[in-house]
Amino acid sequence: MSALQNIRKGLSSTSSSLIVAVLIFGLVATFGGFLTDPSAPSSSPLKINGKNISFGEFNLEFSRLSSLFSENDISEELVNEITKNSIISKELIYQKSLDLKMNVSEDYINRLISSDISFQTDNEFDSTLFSGYMARLGLSINDYREIVKSKYLANTLSDFISKSEFSLDSYALNYIRATNQQRSLSFHKLEINDIARKEIIPESNILNYYQQNQFKFIEPKKVAINYIVIDDDSFKDSLEVSKEEISYERELLENKGQNSQTRVSHIQLSHSSTEEKNDNLNLANNILEKLEDQLSFETLAEEYSDDFGSNSNGGDLGYTDGTILPIEFEEEIKKLSVNEISKIIEMPGSVHILKITEKNDLSLSDDEIKEMILSNKSQEKLNDVLINIEDNFLGLKLDVLKSELNLKTKKTNLFELNNLPEDLIPFNISEELFSQISPSSEFFGPYEDDKGNFLLYEVLDISEETLLSQSAAESEIIKILQLEQAQETIIEELKKYEDKANNNDLSLFNSYSLIKRNSSLLPDNLLNDLFKVDLNMPVFISTQDNGDVYIVRLTKIKNSNDLAKKEDIEAAKNSLQALDARSYLDTFFKELESNSYIN
Repeated sequence: MSALQNIRKGLSSTSSSLIVAVLIFGLVATFGGFLTDPSAPSSSPLKINGKNISFGEFNLEFSRLSSLFSENDISEELVNEITKNSIISKELIYQKSLDLKMNVSEDYINRLISSDISFQTDNEFDSTLFSGYMARLGLSINDYREIVKSKYLANTLSDFISKSEFSLDSYALNYIRATNQQRSLSFHKLEINDIARKEIIPESNILNYYQQNQFKFIEPKKVAINYIVIDDDSFKDSLEVSKEEISYERELLENKGQNSQTRVSHIQLSHSSTEEKNDNLNLANNILEKLEDQLSFETLAEEYSDDFGSNSNGGDLGYTDGTILPIEFEEEIKKLSVNEISKIIEMPGSVHILKITEKNDLSLSDDEIKEMILSNKSQEKLNDVLINIEDNFLGLKLDVLKSELNLKTKKTNLFELNNLPEDLIPFNISEELFSQISPSSEFFGPYEDDKGNFLLYEVLDISEETLLSQSAAESEIIKILQLEQAQETIIEELKKYEDKANNNDLSLFNSYSLIKRNSSLLPDNLLNDLFKVDLNMPVFISTQDNGDVYIVRLTKIKNSNDLAKKEDIEAAKNSLQALDARSYLDTFFKELESNSYIN
């Protein structure tokens, strides 16, 4: 089982904590996840060799690890436990690195922090952003430097240990030859289902089992219904759209500017007094002159604009459809073409210069406009029908609605609670539906789902929960008892064939020659068992998850004497090195942990 599988299975023992740490403690901050994660723990219970782990560090690591898994992949409690293990691993290895006189310069730590994208705006370190993050984490700058330093030195020491391991070519060659080894075998397979089908079950056993296990043979409550689902599309086929309606809608869209998008940039100069306003007007005129001299609008926005949300992006405000920006902007935008510069626009508290950077005319075809009109008409029709139902049809049967309102009904056969028709699932009516005790004298609803569809239904038939008779349950009981009896029979058969295998009496056995470790001819767990035995004790039993049993005799082992390619030897050496390094790291960490005080 891999280390990640261990994590997912909930292995939180100290023996697996190093594996967790080696896999997942790192230098990346991932502040975004923490700052928006309401599930982050409110306190840190960790103290390692007298050193308190801060709230900020614990939650920073919790957030980083949470981001490695989806919400349904791992529980919050397990992430919390993995976080503890990761921090303990990192901190113990870091403390050992200090004992070994390892160090890293403050300048290098500063470079690591400044290169973290969590603290960057436009690929540049943003000290304001960094300070804000630290404040929200409750960390001082020196606290965070210490966290980065501890992770860096812990990683450095771990890497050194891993890279100091080596493997000889001869070891790698033996490893390759062992991997390529082939084995021959003879086997007899006992299939549990085949044996079960041949078992004879006495009537008395069937009766006894039924009497003792009647609770297992309950026929659940079932209902059958008549129902109507109404949505926006229910009325489209009955509606029409004229050419005049399409032309009129197109004209409305064009007048509203809803079929185009314009991208705008601006330079903003804010003021709080008349004097500042006059200064800004003079500055705005100077900026216009610079623009006429072909200076870059984006450069001038970055230099002069005090809109901190856009100045670092060349003043970009994004797209408008004619309704998003202030009316003063939108009126000026209508007059400008792409790359044109506006006049100075005066607003309360600020003056602005605009530039049009992009225009996208989104022309709609007649069919697209027709579809828009049909959707609107169908929605209006749906609303009218719902009002009509509420005003005139409550207390009636669905057949009346069907004929009067030209709606389509559907009927179901009897179904169980855990097998609702797919149409009904979004409406969450299960509890109410299965609480009914008699067929309906009127319809229920309308019920609305989260997509704006509506359901009306009436109960046609109800089959209450009943106890199955012995005759009705008999076929299922026989299968259960046959399987139970087969599990005893297979033990007797197993002993007989195991004796044959030990005596090398293989006439009733199948044989495969020169099977490799990755063969698809045999089940995986049987292959694993096959390559664990030797010719001194060649007979073994391999039980499968489905209950089948193999009785196997290993008959031959063929070792590979082929010369391996250089790249294969290097790959094998790398694999052996990784295994050795993992083993050494595990031993190294256990020694550190055994001599530490952690609470």
